Amino acid sequence: MKLETNNENAEFYLASLALGLLEGMKQGVIHPEVGIWSLARPSFSNEILKSPIISNDLKYVVECMDEIDIWASFENGKVNQQKMINELKEICIACLKKSKKTRLVCRLLLQ
Repeated sequence: MKLETNNENAEFYLASLALGLLEGMKQGVIHPEVGIWSLARPSFSNEILKSPIISNDLKYVVECMDEIDIWASFENGKVNQQKMINELKEICIACLKKSKKTRLVCRLLLQ
């Protein structure tokens, strides 16, 4: 399966995906390690981080995804983990507000 979108929509879709993952982590239905293997996987994150069309704020969210699960090993880790998740969610929401998309185009290819 392959998901394609125009470059102008990339920020919206990436922010939406990150926001959904973060909310799932907050609710406890998605393990924080999922963030590593979804958005912080090097083959994916390296492309995002070098992209000129993705905002620095959203790049920061992608960079932080692999750090969320680390908090669990520290004292007060769950509290700090939730704080980080909330902060990253706010960044995603701000990115979505900036995008102000009225029409989105996305193509799903099943292979």
